Amino acid sequence: MPLLVDPTAPRKKYALLKWVRRWNDAHPKDKIEVPATFKPGTEVVGNPARELLKEMQRRAKLPVSGNFNKATMAILLPIGVRGRVMATAHGELGVHEWPPGSNRGEVLKYLKAAGIGYGAPWCVSFVYWVLLHSGFERRQLPSGPASTPNWYTHAKKHGCLKPVKDSKLGDIWLWEWGNSDGMLDHGGFCDDTNPSDRIAYYLDGNVGAYGGSVTHGARSAQNIAACIDVVKLSRV
Repeated sequence: MPLLVDPTAPRKKYALLKWVRRWNDAHPKDKIEVPATFKPGTEVVGNPARELLKEMQRRAKLPVSGNFNKATMAILLPIGVRGRVMATAHGELGVHEWPPGSNRGEVLKYLKAAGIGYGAPWCVSFVYWVLLHSGFERRQLPSGPASTPNWYTHAKKHGCLKPVKDSKLGDIWLWEWGNSDGMLDHGGFCDDTNPSDRIAYYLDGNVGAYGGSVTHGARSAQNIAACIDVVKLSRV
């Protein structure tokens, strides 16, 4: 029987992989082995993904089905706005500039959404694109959305800022790299289930390989200058 194409499969499998990695970090003597043939970026859920999913379900004390059912997805992604935002963002992982370092290529779709028709830094344009594709309307989002400071101004005006320690999945982090210019330098998504510690797990655009790509990872939380509550933003 041929495998069915599922456009949401990468989002689900990346969420599964994130859960497994965090389980392994917390349980170094009881790690879950990720099959070498597991490919989170494909639009099918094959046997390697189902076997990994079964292990996740066993550890989470869920019925072991090997399917991305409601109970499983309730653990992998939060329901509602946050889940939609992070599912959309995870679906873009790996999108990158081409040629490398050009701010061009497939990433131009993020800039175009933000009203920019040429190669330019695109971190918060990526945020803007993700929100538009998660059900937000343009009127809820800042004007000039390719500018990081504009996100802060808009969020402050509408009461959407909150303490960084209270961040939740899908919230927008604005970063300042400490270069003494007093300007906000970067924006991306909180992908962290424990934001009160010193390590910030993020999902950002315009970082990493190719001079800029959509990636997730960890960096010190000390440079997070502001947090925008994505749920409050959805109600503007």
